[in-house]
Amino acid sequence: HFRSLMNDYHLRDLSNKIKSVLNSKKASGQFAAAYAPYGYCKSEKDRHKLVVDEYAAGIVRRIFEMRLAGTAYAKITAALNTEGIASPQLYWYRLTGKDTSGIPQLWTDSMVKIILRNEVYIGNLYMNLTGTRSYKDPTRIHKPKSEWIRHENMHEAIIPSETWVKVQEIDAAAKQHS
Repeated sequence: HFRSLMNDYHLRDLSNKIKSVLNSKKASGQFAAAYAPYGYCKSEKDRHKLVVDEYAAGIVRRIFEMRLAGTAYAKITAALNTEGIASPQLYWYRLTGKDTSGIPQLWTDSMVKIILRNEVYIGNLYMNLTGTRSYKDPTRIHKPKSEWIRHENMHEAIIPSETWVKVQEIDAAAKQHS
C-alpha cells in the first residue's frame, strides 16, 4: 500500500513538472502543440515556431474569400470536395508520408468553421484552452478564459486581420438571422 502511495505521488509530481514546462513555453510565446494548424508547418530550425505552408495557406485564403463573399459553410465545403482538395488531416498524412487508409477524404462544415474562427491565421496564438481533469483522468475539459494564453503577431499571418474581423461579423450576423 505504501509503495502504491509513493508511486502515485511520483506520478503526480512528474505530471506537474511536465505541465509547468509546457506552460512556461506557452507563456513565452512558443508554439507548444503536437501539430501545426492547417496552413502552417513547424519551422525546421525551431519546432516551436510556425511557418506558412504556401499550398495549404492558399486554400485557407480561398476559404476566407468565399466566406467574405457570403458563401455558406456547406457551399464552401462542397466546393472544396468537388475540386478534390484533400481534407486537412489527409493533407497532413500525405505530407508526412504516413498511411492514408481510413483517413477522412472529405471536408466537413466543422473543419471550415474551425479555420474561419481561428486567430492563428492573423498571426495570433491562443493556447491552454483545454486540459485534462488530472493526470489520472485523460478526459479533456475546457479551461476558463482566465487561464488562456494569448500572444499577438507571433508568426506570419496568412490573411489580413481586417478580413478575419469581417468574417467574424458575417458569422455573428448569420447567427442572429437563424
